[in-house]
Amino acid sequence: MSKRNFIGVDLGGTNIKFGVVSEKGEVLYKGMRSAGKKLGREGILQNLNKAIQRCLIFADKKGMKICGIGVGSPGTVNLETGKIEGSCPNIPQLVNVNLKGWLSRFFQFPINVDNDANAMAWAEFKFGAAKGYKDVLCLTIGTGIGGGIILDGKLFHGSNFAGAEFGHMTICYDGRRCNCGSIGCLESYASATAMVKDTKRLLKKDKKSIIHKLIEGDLERLTTRVIFQAEKREDAVASRVINQTCVYLGAGIASAVNLLNPQIIVIGGGVSLGGQSFIDRIESQVKRKAFPSAAKSLKITRAELGNHAGFIGAALLVENGLSMTRQVR
Repeated sequence: MSKRNFIGVDLGGTNIKFGVVSEKGEVLYKGMRSAGKKLGREGILQNLNKAIQRCLIFADKKGMKICGIGVGSPGTVNLETGKIEGSCPNIPQLVNVNLKGWLSRFFQFPINVDNDANAMAWAEFKFGAAKGYKDVLCLTIGTGIGGGIILDGKLFHGSNFAGAEFGHMTICYDGRRCNCGSIGCLESYASATAMVKDTKRLLKKDKKSIIHKLIEGDLERLTTRVIFQAEKREDAVASRVINQTCVYLGAGIASAVNLLNPQIIVIGGGVSLGGQSFIDRIESQVKRKAFPSAAKSLKITRAELGNHAGFIGAALLVENGLSMTRQVR
């Protein structure tokens, strides 16, 4: 068993996923709890605290040494201070919260806070689908859409720590209003939230869709998992929504491919559970829209670490984050 273990937390728009992770990327303990957005800022923070406490209880029982705590959060994270800055559309209650400072009041460990998609990207780069590649674009598609970029083997943050906000690239200049306040963001068209909204709209007109039976007539039970299940049963509404989502994602990803020319694109998050067919359709759209020279040897694949990637990456970024903080200072 590794002597160096870390606690990692993936603070999502819907759930908090957490675990104890070895320096080799092994998940030694894992758990999940609701983010508690309806409870407000304090409720979210208390749920975060409880998640970490559960990890510490496990580590204490097993006699494990914890060397640090890493948190992946939506929004722009100032790596020097650990503060959530700027827009955080899916957990707006955390804007201007200094997560690192708040956690330091309760836990006497080195603490690092980074963007959640950056954490996922780092995990896949170190131990997942992107292992062995130097230029990587990782996307996490769930409640929102996040992006993480690794260039020449280094995690890219941007000059104000706001780089790789892939979900907020504009794909329709006069389109839908996004939760971030802008217009036409990819997230408002191709996230799990957008897929559910589009499906609900179509279901009001199509009373024959099998989705009505799958959700027992309760639209509040509709999820992307149900939509993918319905498509497997050749449901027209599900197929229309999923195919259109692939078109939207293809347009956004093709733009990123032309800009960055990555070797590999890794797609994670809940929507990636749509399977290989979903990934293949996205790849087809990207290859149609991107420069042939940029997409010639491009590989597009599902994340290998699944829903664990966020907290694994957050744990592994503790040392990386502390090093970066020293450089910034």
